[in-house]
Amino acid sequence: MSIRVLSLLLLLGSALFAKETGSTDFVPRTINFLIFAAILYYLAAEPIKNFFKNRSASIAAKLEEVQVKLKKAKEDKQKAQEELEKAKELAKEILEVTKREIEIMTKEIKEHAQNEIALLEKSFEENIELEKRKRVREITKEVLEELFEDKSLELDKQKFVNLIVKKVA
Repeated sequence: MSIRVLSLLLLLGSALFAKETGSTDFVPRTINFLIFAAILYYLAAEPIKNFFKNRSASIAAKLEEVQVKLKKAKEDKQKAQEELEKAKELAKEILEVTKREIEIMTKEIKEHAQNEIALLEKSFEENIELEKRKRVREITKEVLEELFEDKSLELDKQKFVNLIVKKVA
């Protein structure tokens, strides 16, 4: 419809223009142009329409594909965010459990160390006592050997016991 109106306007305009200039070959040229335009329209209109329809359809398909990918990417991002939050919570729980375990282990190590220290102190005290006894025996032995070797000293039993007690104490 619009092509008919346009061609009518061209014809009327060319007729008016032709009368003013006095040129008679303008009308046949205009008719030739309109015939050329009609043939061009007849031959090229459908392929051009199809090209633009196909182009529009392919652009729409690509746009839809991009939207699907975008939606999937958003879902994946959301899942990743949720997993990140879960991982953070799990890390906090692990940290708390680790702190509690460290406290428990520290307490156990302190208790064990205190028990070891107590055992070492007891062992040290026993060793001191044992060394004292050994030393008393050695001194007693030395005193007795001196007394037995020395014939000039004649002692009776009571003096001998008193002498040993004095040396030992």
